[in-house]
Amino acid sequence: MTRVIGIVSGKGGIGKTTFAVNLGIALSRFRKKVLIIDCNITTPHVAYYLGVDNYSINLSNVFRDEVDIKFAPTSHDGVLFIPASEELKDMNIEFERLNSYIKKLSKKGNFDFIILDSAPGLGNEAVSVLRTAEEILLVTTPAIPNLTDMIRCAEYLSGMKDKKIKIVFNMIRKSKSEVKMKDLESFFDVPILGSVPFTKDVMDSTALGIPIFDYKPKSKVCHDFMEVAANLIGVEYKKPSKIKRFVGKLIKR
Repeated sequence: MTRVIGIVSGKGGIGKTTFAVNLGIALSRFRKKVLIIDCNITTPHVAYYLGVDNYSINLSNVFRDEVDIKFAPTSHDGVLFIPASEELKDMNIEFERLNSYIKKLSKKGNFDFIILDSAPGLGNEAVSVLRTAEEILLVTTPAIPNLTDMIRCAEYLSGMKDKKIKIVFNMIRKSKSEVKMKDLESFFDVPILGSVPFTKDVMDSTALGIPIFDYKPKSKVCHDFMEVAANLIGVEYKKPSKIKRFVGKLIKR
């Protein structure tokens, strides 16, 4: 059975697409068949964050019925993905049709997970993802303005039936300006799937267009992504100890 998951955020700049790409790769490390679709047609980044700059088919080709969606995915780094076009002329598509295309894909059962990387906010692209996905991951940071935006998304989702919603806290810095995790857990009714810390390695890998699993495969944050993926699948993942990570780094040298 294919699980269709929307990756959603109340605003940009909180690492949503970085999270979506690395979550997809983490799921593939559990031998899951993963398809990531860039549903942010106004400002697409999935292909770049995967490190791909050469592809022949994008989501606009599908929406124009130039290509059957089953032939649209491109393979890279253990996952399949469908990029969004970077051409301004391709922004004018009927994105409300997303649901019909995803239903066609999920019925075939070729994927364990279809990840829909939404545009931030509650515009047309985001709303289409919210209506299409069966499960929603609300990605935010512990900063109060971002939490406010996330609550707005959650309120919008409350009017939709049968949506499984979870929260992921991303780019956690543990600064005084952030709400503490223990307070967040008691504040929200929505289950918390997991958290990923802010690290320079992730920032650098994103800027370079290289997934963190390729840029620093032995880094602690890779295990954080693996833990979130494990929670999503419903399996246990034991992070290696600090000593094992240190030894691993020495061996790599």
